[in-house]
Order: sequence, then structure tokens, then C-alpha cells
Amino acid sequence: MSEKMLPLDDFLQLSTDEQVEKLKRWKMDYTLKDIREAWNFKHSAQYYMLLKKLRIYERVVNKSDKFYPVQEQLIARANAGGDRGWSGSNALSERKLPADSFDYHLNMTLSGPELADKLERIAHFLKGEHKDVSIKLSIVGVVAEEEEQN
Repeated sequence: MSEKMLPLDDFLQLSTDEQVEKLKRWKMDYTLKDIREAWNFKHSAQYYMLLKKLRIYERVVNKSDKFYPVQEQLIARANAGGDRGWSGSNALSERKLPADSFDYHLNMTLSGPELADKLERIAHFLKGEHKDVSIKLSIVGVVAEEEEQN
């Protein structure tokens, strides 16, 4: 018989060891989608960011299940010679920030819907932050090459 999942607020009240134990048990009986839905997370990234924020990610996530957010994949691509991608202190930054800090930069050209999706994910992540956040945002419409030639 599977153990009933706790609401997120109740889960956060548990000790670190209890959180790890509960998640390991739940992973045997529930899918990530089940956990996301129980905790009202729209994206899997929110779940993994919570684990990292609680400093239990490495203890809960199996090596084969490791979550590599889009921004980390794009950083690797950018570092391999591309000029587009995310960068973040939780990913490949040289700076040493406290474990509960974050620092994301988005420097790429995206379609409107793709950018909206990225910004929506950031918004969902920020809803859990209770500290002040500094932001610099520049959104510029890109002229297509065909329009430039006319």
C-alpha cells in the first residue's frame, strides 16, 4: 500500500532526513507528474529547484534521473562554441554564492511563444522566493533577414 503524499507545506515542516525518506518512498509509488500535481507545480523544474533549494537534490534524484534544465543544456552548447544560452550560478558560474541564491541570465533570440514559456517558468520559480530580486530586462523585436534585404 502506497504512502499518501503530504501537502507541500506539511512536507516543508519535516526534517531534512524525513524529507529525503518520504521522497524516496513516494518515488516508488508515484510519478513525478503525480508529485507535481499534488504540490501544484506546473513544471518539473519547480520540483527540482525545490530539491536543490532544500539541499536534498543529490540524495533524492537517481543519477539516471538527473534533471538538466534547459538553461544548463544551452550553457553547455554555448560553451562548445555557440553564442546563445542561459547562464546561472547554480549551473556553471565561477562566482561562489550561498546555496539558496540564484543568478540567471538569458541571452538568446527566441520566438514570442518560446520566450513567454521561459518567462513563465521563471515567474513560477520566483513565486516561492520571499527575498528581494534585482532584474535587468531588455526585449527587442528582431528584424528578419528577408525584411532587412528589402
